[in-house]
Amino acid sequence: MTGKAKAVYVKEDDVELWERAEAYAKAHRLTMSALVLTALEAYLPDDGQ
Repeated sequence: MTGKAKAVYVKEDDVELWERAEAYAKAHRLTMSALVLTALEAYLPDDGQ
């Protein structure tokens, strides 16, 4: 399965948080894409709005 590539730009103040997320993803055998999408699904309402 292939997807459409997207870039995420992280501002300097958030690099530490991004690195923590990378470590979490690696520890749980997730890709960063999977982690970001899981977080978005939890954050966004079900109706897509």
